Amino acid sequence: MSLQVAFHHLLTTLRHVKSVTDVRVLDEGALVVDVAQPNFHEEIVIYLLAGELSVGFIKKTLNANTQRDRHTLFIVSLDLISDDGYSARMTDALRLLLQAYSDRVYAYRIDDRGVSILPVFISPQRCLTFGDPVNLADLSGDYATFNNKYLLGVRKVASFQPREWTPPADDSLRPFYEILGLTTAASENEVKKAYRRKALQHHPDTDKSPDATRIMQQINEAYTRIMQHLQLVD
Repeated sequence: MSLQVAFHHLLTTLRHVKSVTDVRVLDEGALVVDVAQPNFHEEIVIYLLAGELSVGFIKKTLNANTQRDRHTLFIVSLDLISDDGYSARMTDALRLLLQAYSDRVYAYRIDDRGVSILPVFISPQRCLTFGDPVNLADLSGDYATFNNKYLLGVRKVASFQPREWTPPADDSLRPFYEILGLTTAASENEVKKAYRRKALQHHPDTDKSPDATRIMQQINEAYTRIMQHLQLVD
């Protein structure tokens, strides 16, 4: 029952988020969300998980969505990761999620105040720390690099990372931003995501065209020049 409540909340709330252009029900517990970013469009598939946390499902879903140019976000019931609400039940599936979402997982909670989605951080001692409820308007795609017995390489994920503002760069950097498909007003986080997206597309290991190496060199140079500028701004 709690899964249906959380799913309905997520579905209805996302339809009122300004950056979300469309929300579709994929199946029970899964949504396809179209997000309009300032510089590009992203398609994100959100899965609410209850009852089981499966390595096989996580692996299969990340692989399939990445191949379809979709980002993946898993939001879990708290009882899938902890028996007591204080310490984590460390499984291979949970470790995969922590690697996918930068040492955190996203969980849904239902109490007297309603439904909330919050990041859960897990210490080396397996202690849980709960962050503030996320802002659904911060939903955006990202990329995660895996190097374990289940997954190897880059996969498309999604998260609720707040967007930061960065002063626009001068016109001399415009060609480098254009290589990454960005405007000079792009934030540091947007630059990092665009770089990973372009690298995934044009890395010689995956792009077999004769120009792949040259294009990848241009992408690397553009990223380096832009990041040097952003570090000076900071």
